[in-house]
Amino acid sequence: MSVGQAPTGRDPIGHACAKTLATEKPEPPEGFSSYESPGNDDADESTVELEPGEVLNGRLLDVTEGENENGPWFLLKIKDESRGVVNYFAKDDAKRAARVGDLELGEPVWIAMDTEARTFQDDDGNEREYHPTNIAFPDGGA
Repeated sequence: MSVGQAPTGRDPIGHACAKTLATEKPEPPEGFSSYESPGNDDADESTVELEPGEVLNGRLLDVTEGENENGPWFLLKIKDESRGVVNYFAKDDAKRAARVGDLELGEPVWIAMDTEARTFQDDDGNEREYHPTNIAFPDGGA
C-alpha cells in the first residue's frame, strides 16, 4: 500500500473494497440530540428500603429475579411518582405477586409498608416483629 492510499479489505461477502478513513468526528444530523450516558445504568437509581408508612407509587419498569441461600428474590424497578426511578427488593405481598407472575411491566403499582407490626416465631423459637408490605393495583389489574 502506498502513502495516501486507503487500506483495502473484504466486505462480508468477500468482495475487495477500500476502507474509508474518517477525517472528522461524526456529528448527529440537524434535529437530533446526542444521548448522554450516565456511565452506569444504575447510577441515577437508588435501592429503596421502605420504612413503616412509606409508599412506592408508580409504573413497573422491570423485574429481575434470582435466588440465593435465602431463596428466590425479585428486584423491581419502579418509576415512582415522587422519587423517580428506584429499585426495590420485593417483600411479602409484592414478592408473592412477582413469584406468581401477577406483575405486569408498564402497569401502575402501589407498594406500602404497614405501620402496624406483626409477630412471628423464627426457626429458633424466638418471637420476631416485622411490618408487612402490601401491594395494590388499579381496578382491573392483577
